[in-house]
Amino acid sequence: MFVVASAVVGYEGSLAAPVMSSASPGGYGAVNGPVVPGVPGVNQQLTFFSTTAATGTVPAGSYSTSFGGRMVEQEGDLTIQVNDVKAASDQAARLAALFNGYVASSSFDDSGSGASIVLRVPEGNFSAALHSLSSLGSVKAQSISSNDVTEQYVNLQAQLDSYTTEEAALLRILNSSKTVTDALGTENALQNTQAQINDLEGQLRVMQRLVAFGTINVQLVQPAANATLDFGDALNSALLAFYTVTRGMLILGASLVPVAMVGGIAYVPYRHFSRRKSKPIEAK
Repeated sequence: MFVVASAVVGYEGSLAAPVMSSASPGGYGAVNGPVVPGVPGVNQQLTFFSTTAATGTVPAGSYSTSFGGRMVEQEGDLTIQVNDVKAASDQAARLAALFNGYVASSSFDDSGSGASIVLRVPEGNFSAALHSLSSLGSVKAQSISSNDVTEQYVNLQAQLDSYTTEEAALLRILNSSKTVTDALGTENALQNTQAQINDLEGQLRVMQRLVAFGTINVQLVQPAANATLDFGDALNSALLAFYTVTRGMLILGASLVPVAMVGGIAYVPYRHFSRRKSKPIEAK
């Protein structure tokens, strides 16, 4: 897939041929096109085709040696159970340095029983570093993922090549401008092109760093404390339960005393009336 960028390379009525030919050292072809709107004094447009995009190649030194010239981002995740989180985290940092890597970030929980560490190691040492980190303790979980970004990188590089060539053409036009109007129009186009170049260069640098150094996310955890039987705690719990039950019974008894008193007072006249009513029946 070709990446196409447009560049202004002529003046009104002054250029009859493109500035660059298909035999240019950069490997770009040029074709005539319509007038570029918004840029005064220009009646030609060059379209550049990057040979990087056409051949699908990656510039030397920017690819991953572990994947046959492909650009591959590697990421690993490890969950390791250790007896001492602080000591294990220090050892993880030393291992990263041993493999020419570094600690990108680290954090510990409030109790000190867990830690999260992000390590970056050169892609050639990724597998060895992952294996060494596994020796810190008991590995509870492990995963590895790879992301091939070769095509994305090639496309970005091709766009950068095209914009760089466009920048050179615009600079030639700017240096040869004969009127202020021509110079201002070309300057605006040049600024837009340079902004695109800066953005693409930033994206490529980030991608190169991610490929050059693999990422290892390490989670350190301590084993859960085993529950043990404590006779003193058991006795205290039993006494507390006895006190709670006894206290509840006393409260219940105290609350029934007024009820009993009212019942006793009401029962005396009821008993007396019942006896008087039953005496005539006994005489008969």
